[in-house]
Amino acid sequence: MIKYMMQKTVVLVFSLIFSTTVAFASSQTAVTANLVKSEVDGTVLICQYHTIKETHFRVLFSNQTCPVSIQVGH
Repeated sequence: MIKYMMQKTVVLVFSLIFSTTVAFASSQTAVTANLVKSEVDGTVLICQYHTIKETHFRVLFSNQTCPVSIQVGH
């Protein structure tokens, strides 16, 4: 009986450790931002990207092209 309860306790502890590790790791995942607008200003190209919550900008040389989407960390 005690051996059975110890096995259940060990499984429960490992399950909790794994679930909290996964929850912690998920907050560090990257988010895709999609291109909304691009504009040339002299010799630079300004690319504007949106995620659900934020706006991001990438500045490139005017002879380059904006990627359709970029990965941003959150």
